[in-house]
Amino acid sequence: MSYPSKLDKSMIVKYSAGFMFYIEKHKLMEIMSRVLAELSLQSVPDVRQWLGENIRRIAQDVYSKALNAFHLGIAGDYYQLPKNFYHRIVMHGRAGSGRRTLAHALAERWNLLILDADTLAYHHINGRRQDANALQLQAGIEQDNVVMRSEAIGNIIQARLLKEDALHRGWILYNYPNNSCEARELFENFTVPPNRFVFLQIDEHMARMRQLMRAYKPSPQDTMLYLDRQMQQFRKSESLLNSYLSHRREVLYVDATACFENVKCEIMSQLTKTPYVLGCKYGESSAHD
Repeated sequence: MSYPSKLDKSMIVKYSAGFMFYIEKHKLMEIMSRVLAELSLQSVPDVRQWLGENIRRIAQDVYSKALNAFHLGIAGDYYQLPKNFYHRIVMHGRAGSGRRTLAHALAERWNLLILDADTLAYHHINGRRQDANALQLQAGIEQDNVVMRSEAIGNIIQARLLKEDALHRGWILYNYPNNSCEARELFENFTVPPNRFVFLQIDEHMARMRQLMRAYKPSPQDTMLYLDRQMQQFRKSESLLNSYLSHRREVLYVDATACFENVKCEIMSQLTKTPYVLGCKYGESSAHD
C-alpha cells in the first residue's frame, strides 16, 4: 500500500472545519454534556445499555427545546451558549443601517475577527500575488459580469474563513452576500457557514439621512452617485434575497431604526438567549423523526 509523501494541509483544515460545523449543527456537544450530566447523578451498572435506552430521549429533548424556542421566539433564561462556542455572524442591511459600526461593537464584545468583503476583494486584487480568484475578480469588474465577481469573491471569502484565526476565534462578516445567489452559496456551499445572519431592517429614506448626516470622510465612496448605486443595487436584490432568507433558521431580523445602543443590546440579547438552530425551516426531519 502506498501513502502520499506530502500531506495536503488545506484538505485537512477543510475537513476539520466541516466536521466542526457538523458537530455544531446537530448539537452533539450539548447531547454529550447532557448524557454525562445524567450519568453523574445515578449509578449505572451497564453504560452501553443505558445509552441505548436513553440517547434518543436526550437528543429529542435537546432538539425539541431548541426548535420550540426558535419557532415561538422565546429568549429563554435557561439557555446558555457552550463555553467553546464561536460566533460566525453576517451583518446585512442597506447602506446606512449600521452594519459596520455594529459589527465592530459585536466583535469587541466576543473577540471576533472582523471581515469586510469589500476590503478583502480590494487587497486581493492589489496584492503582490495574483491568483486565479484575483484574475477572475478583475475580469468580472472590467466586464461588469456579476456572476464572475460573485464567484471570485465567494472563493476569496471562503479561503479566508478557513484560516486558523477565523476558525479559532469566530468572525463577523459584512458587505457579503449582496444577492440571493451569494446567500445560497454562503449557506449551502461554504465549508463553515455562518450560524447567525443579522438582517438590519431600515427604510431607504432614514438610511439616506444617516449617510448624509454622518461625518464627512473624503473618499471615492463619499459621493451621491455611489450612494445612489448602493441603494439601487439593494432594491434590485432585496426581494429575491428576502425570499431565500425567509426559509433559513439562522436569520435574525432586527429593527435598525432605533438608536445604536438599543439595536446593539437587542442583537446581543437575541444572540445569547435564543438557542441557535441551523439549516432550513422546512424540508428537514423533525426532532421526533
